[in-house]
Amino acid sequence: MKKIFTLIAMCVMTLAANAAITIYVQADEAPYLYVWNGADNGTWPGTQMTETAVVKGTTFWKKTFDASGFNIIFNNGAGKQTKDITGIISDRYFTYDGEAAYSDVTEEYGGTIPDATITSLLLAGTHTTPQWGDGAQAFTAVEAGKKYTITVDLTSVTIEDDMWQFKLIANGGTWFGYSAVTFDGQPAWLAQAISDDNFEVDLEAVSSRVFTFTATWGGGKQAGENWTLKAENNTSGIAPVVTDAFDASAPRYDLSGRRVSDSYHGVVIQNGHKVVIK
Repeated sequence: MKKIFTLIAMCVMTLAANAAITIYVQADEAPYLYVWNGADNGTWPGTQMTETAVVKGTTFWKKTFDASGFNIIFNNGAGKQTKDITGIISDRYFTYDGEAAYSDVTEEYGGTIPDATITSLLLAGTHTTPQWGDGAQAFTAVEAGKKYTITVDLTSVTIEDDMWQFKLIANGGTWFGYSAVTFDGQPAWLAQAISDDNFEVDLEAVSSRVFTFTATWGGGKQAGENWTLKAENNTSGIAPVVTDAFDASAPRYDLSGRRVSDSYHGVVIQNGHKVVIK
């Protein structure tokens, strides 16, 4: 009998660890809700929302999960989606336009958004692994308003097209909501928003492959927001490669070999070198 009571107590403790979290979203048409990292709502694109509730005169689609926390994406089931909305640990209210735009209106409708807790921050390189873990390195610490540094050495890296991409990973997550990350003072060889708001370094345009990133989190409600990331020179000295033979007026070609005009922006081939034109 004692063993039975022990088992019951353990089950009660397990159930108490989770609490009901409801996602509310105001949208003209019922969106699909994809959920991961703590709860499940089916494989991508998730399940279309069906339940509704009226809050302060506004009709919301809603979905409740028995979980302590998770991440979500709203989408229309046909390729249009929001960025990753991470760190959901309490009831949240959103608006969604049916494509990519959304807003968090939780506090407007009487809810509260807990201040984010950041326990770890990684700078992860290359999207060749699902976890973006190849080359992941931890910043020294994480605290709102403080600047932290990490040195990246790509001396021995061989990457197709000589490009190396990075993204931030907070609290061990696999995605982060990168469109909220801003870039301050980026040098000419660092191109922003190459794909999904990642950023990349042109390894052919630097004289050193050892450089320093600094990251500052401004605090706030979301773990994935209010970051400023900056690439800085270090003692190895990073500067674009400039030679006397380089002719800035030479024809430019895109990566498919087609000649482009001087107004073209992006990665081009000029004088036999890859050049990032902004």
